[in-house]
Amino acid sequence: MTSSDDWCKKPTYTVAILGATGKMGKLFVQQALDAGHTLRALVRNAAKLEPSEHLRLEAVVGDATRRDDVAKVVAGADVVVSCLGNVGKHHIMLHAFENILAAAAAQPAIPRCLLITSVGCGGTSWLVKQMLILIGGDRAGFQDYDLADSRVLDESTVPCVLVRPYALTDKQGSGKYKATEKHNATFMRPIPRADVATFWVDAAIDKRWDGKPGIQLGGRN
Repeated sequence: MTSSDDWCKKPTYTVAILGATGKMGKLFVQQALDAGHTLRALVRNAAKLEPSEHLRLEAVVGDATRRDDVAKVVAGADVVVSCLGNVGKHHIMLHAFENILAAAAAQPAIPRCLLITSVGCGGTSWLVKQMLILIGGDRAGFQDYDLADSRVLDESTVPCVLVRPYALTDKQGSGKYKATEKHNATFMRPIPRADVATFWVDAAIDKRWDGKPGIQLGGRN
């Protein structure tokens, strides 16, 4: 699957983005703006949001662990995208996902939520899970990802797309990816963060993945 360059014929939406100043978040912001979407980004520091002068990019200062702040950025959005991740021992995933889903469910028109955890979550691979815990040295941090993953799977009101990417890299994106519902697809190609962002831009207008029990995402040549 590849994204099309002919975005002028595709719908555009108001997208709420959390994690917009991280590595993947920055890539998604630029690709989503290029696709014609209007973005509202929840950020702790508005000065870090890029491109800072873009007319279709608005900063909402706040924190993903504060429900009122999340409600502000989600209000009126058609789609909510989370590029959040734990940083060090700061475990926010479950708390943030609960806030996102609660804010979405409270909207008159419920937005679709696109959320990312990790391969190894949701029972997808015990081996990868143990490897990530050993490499990162943070069992509690991975447990937070796993709990956040389960929270999405338990959601019955908000339409969600849950993605578990395999082996993220900072290489240049190809605009291609491999997406599968198969939970035994443990050994996929590493995927550049730019290509995960491409999947999010595609999934913002394509509902084929809504409600699936987690999508594993890998790279393609």
